[in-house]
Amino acid sequence: MAKLHLITYGCQMNEYDSERVAGLLAKQEYQLTDREDDADLILINTCSIREKAEEKVFSRLGRLRDLKQQNPELIIGVMGCMAQLQQGAILKRAPVVDLVFGSPAIARVGELVARVRRDRRPVLDTGEAPLSKLTATIPRSDPLKAFVTVMEGCDKACTFCVVPLTRGRERSHTPEAILEEIRGLARQGYREVTLLGQNVNAYGHDLTPPTDLAALLELVNEVDGIERIRFTTSNPVNLTSRLIRALRDVPKACEYLHLPLQSGSDRLLARMNRGYTRARYLELIGELQETVPGIALSTDLMVGFPGESEDDFEATVEMLERVGYDNLFAFRYSPRPRTPAAAFAEQVPEGDKARRLTRLLDVANRVGAEKNRALEGRTMEVLVDGVSKKDPRELAGRTRCNRVVNFDGQGRRLYGERVPVRITQAMQHSLKATLVPAETPKEALCGLR
Repeated sequence: MAKLHLITYGCQMNEYDSERVAGLLAKQEYQLTDREDDADLILINTCSIREKAEEKVFSRLGRLRDLKQQNPELIIGVMGCMAQLQQGAILKRAPVVDLVFGSPAIARVGELVARVRRDRRPVLDTGEAPLSKLTATIPRSDPLKAFVTVMEGCDKACTFCVVPLTRGRERSHTPEAILEEIRGLARQGYREVTLLGQNVNAYGHDLTPPTDLAALLELVNEVDGIERIRFTTSNPVNLTSRLIRALRDVPKACEYLHLPLQSGSDRLLARMNRGYTRARYLELIGELQETVPGIALSTDLMVGFPGESEDDFEATVEMLERVGYDNLFAFRYSPRPRTPAAAFAEQVPEGDKARRLTRLLDVANRVGAEKNRALEGRTMEVLVDGVSKKDPRELAGRTRCNRVVNFDGQGRRLYGERVPVRITQAMQHSLKATLVPAETPKEALCGLR
């Protein structure tokens, strides 16, 4: 049996796509291997959100050159967003590559690999293709939690973003196809699903008849065996009151939302073409916190966008402190090919970007620590998914609001169970807790429902 080695960079959507590729190739008698030097086929699933991610790929390809020299029959492929954006440039810069294909071609991966092996020349496939729901997969590394793509692409035109170029326009899978996949996951023992889309809360507007994410959450809630539902990533423009109420009213929907802000400056938000203002974003946060008390919030923030002044940056810091995010993903602006912002004047020096990012992360760590300390003494529900990374004698799991909790399981076999714990100590990136009797009174924060 031939051996496949997969290397995945980037977001959850890429992880999901890699699983599908592995499942499709398994039907072609390819077996996964963790060893590059044992592989007959190496595929790198790529990300184009930042330049650094692309440079990691080219660096990895450089290291694979020696393997190719030792084994001329080895096929090396590049797939995903970088493949869709860079296309033939990858073959020119990295002649070691035999195959380049974008996300629309994933369904044909077996055919593409066979063509490379048959014709013995590089293959490039980055054209458009109809959206198809691929359910071929392999056992996941986490047998409790799974990603499920519900839509792909984005119709927004943020001036810094390559997603419309790499993933195309918004296209939704039908509720029937999504539910069929999730029911299959439940039969395999999965307890938690995360619904994925580049702009997931725009789900369903393109279907006939149209639907929305709130309706989909209600349908997934009825799937026996699934106990928790999450979704990402949400755009503030498409966050509706109906979806906010669904976070409160759908029992299996977790009290957690990732809502990218990007900047706290109205001037920069307009320049980014984000479609909302600082005031509108705060209105949404207020509605979320009023409707779903105790909801946990995370966000994306960018520093160094072209033209960002110190005042613009301070407005972002002020929003970070004002909202009080539980978690933060912050990064430096990186000019991306074929995006409007790459040609903007007033590109910010790298030194200023680095300084601002350090400050932003310092504030985020302080705010996150305060949020964690506020949970001490609370009783919360944890889905047990393994053991502590630092102490294998302790069990580990996540709350509904997505916090990592480590606790003494008292010798019980609790993997896959939902159990109540009392938070005893807030750490920087996790919580310590003790197991409590199931009949302990349930508190409302991030839910024991």
